Amino acid sequence: MPTIQTAIQKADRELQPRKIVCVGERDLGHLEAEILLAHILKKDRVFLHAHPDYSLQTTCLAGRQAHYKLFQQLIKRRKKHEPIAYIIGSKEFYSLPFFVNRHVLIPRPESELLVELALQAKPDLVWDVGTGSGAIAISIAKKIQPQPVLATDLSSSALTVARKNIKLHQAKNITLLKADLLSQTVLRYFKCRHLKKLIITANLPYLPKTDKPLLDPDVIKYEPTNALFGGTSGLEVIKKFLTQISQAKLKFAHIFLEIDPRQTKKLRAIAKSLFPKAELQIHKDLAKRDRVFELQN
Repeated sequence: MPTIQTAIQKADRELQPRKIVCVGERDLGHLEAEILLAHILKKDRVFLHAHPDYSLQTTCLAGRQAHYKLFQQLIKRRKKHEPIAYIIGSKEFYSLPFFVNRHVLIPRPESELLVELALQAKPDLVWDVGTGSGAIAISIAKKIQPQPVLATDLSSSALTVARKNIKLHQAKNITLLKADLLSQTVLRYFKCRHLKKLIITANLPYLPKTDKPLLDPDVIKYEPTNALFGGTSGLEVIKKFLTQISQAKLKFAHIFLEIDPRQTKKLRAIAKSLFPKAELQIHKDLAKRDRVFELQN
C-alpha cells in the first residue's frame, strides 16, 4: 500500500517540468504533488510532512475513499496541463481563498496591486469592472465595509462564481451586476448615488492575439480566452472602456487598470487624448514591470 512519501515521490517525477526556466521550478513537481494530495486528504501540507508513512487507501474500504486512485486521477489531469487551481477548485488571492473554475481567470499575485492602490485611495465607492471570480472586488469590500462596491461582468457564468465567493466571504456591501463595461445598467446604478469619490479597478482583457502561440498550455488550453485577449493590439477593450467613460462624463477620482508592460506608451497617448486634464501614473509590480496604469482626476 503506497504511503504519502512514496506517492509524492512518484508524482514528483511525473509532474516535474523537463525544462527548468527559473530557480522556482526546481521543486515544482514536488510542490504540485503535495498540493494535490493535501486536497484529496483534506489536510494541509504540514500533515504530509509530519506523516510520511501514512498509508493511502487504494480501494474503497469501510466507507473510506480510495485516496491513491483519486490522487492518480488528479495527476493525469495535471499532466494534461490543467491548472492546479481548476483541479482543486480554489486559489488564494490577497490571503483569502476563492472558488475558481474554467469560466473565470485564475487570480494572480500581480492583480493584488489593484487592491492595494484602491485601498490607498480611501474610496467612498468602488467599481470593479470585469470582476470574474470577484477576487479583487471582495478583497477591497472586506477592507472598506460598509462602503459599497459594485462588481460587474458580461459573463453570466463568471457572475455565478463571483456570487459564490461573495457568499463565502459574507461581503454584503457588494452589488453584482451583469454589464458590458459602462452600460446603461451601470449608469442607472450610479444615478441613484451621489458620487463623492469613485474608484474604478479593472483587470480587462489586455493581451494581443499574437501572444496566443507564446502562452503556456495551462493558460491557452483552459483559461477563458475572452478574458485574456484584447484584440489585435491588446488595447481594444481598454480603449473602448475609457472612451465610454469620457463620453458619458462619468465622474471618478481614480481609475486603476492592469496592463501589459508593453502597452504603457500607447495607453498613455490614448488616456491623454480622452482625459487631457487627468494625472497619469504607472505603478510597477514586484518584478519591477509596469503593471497598473492610473488616471486621477
